[in-house]
Amino acid sequence: MTEETNWKQFLTENVLHEVWHEPRITENSRCSCGRPYHLGTPYDHCNRRYDNELDMMELYRHIYKYMEWSLFASKTYARVFVPYCNEEDIFPNDFMAWLFCLDGADYESKCKMIAEFYGYEEKK
Repeated sequence: MTEETNWKQFLTENVLHEVWHEPRITENSRCSCGRPYHLGTPYDHCNRRYDNELDMMELYRHIYKYMEWSLFASKTYARVFVPYCNEEDIFPNDFMAWLFCLDGADYESKCKMIAEFYGYEEKK
């Protein structure tokens, strides 16, 4: 399993509390969820990619639902955005546009940032 998969699996299982699908050969299935492939659609055995707006917004909704938004926003602003702001020469009032990827890009980095907020650390 790659590092990329590890943080995505972490978000899926530990944050969103969804099933992470991995190919495994079992008696009736080839997926770790245990559900046979012939039932349902192929999407029943797909993992979130965390590189799109829908996945990012689902994570943001989760943070908001569990009343962690203020902590997340303040930590993200101080630890991630301010250094980025200085490096990229953008205005500090662009925080929300940056956070919500209003330019339509960089969803994956925001999702990975959420994994780190919840305690995921890359192995070095």
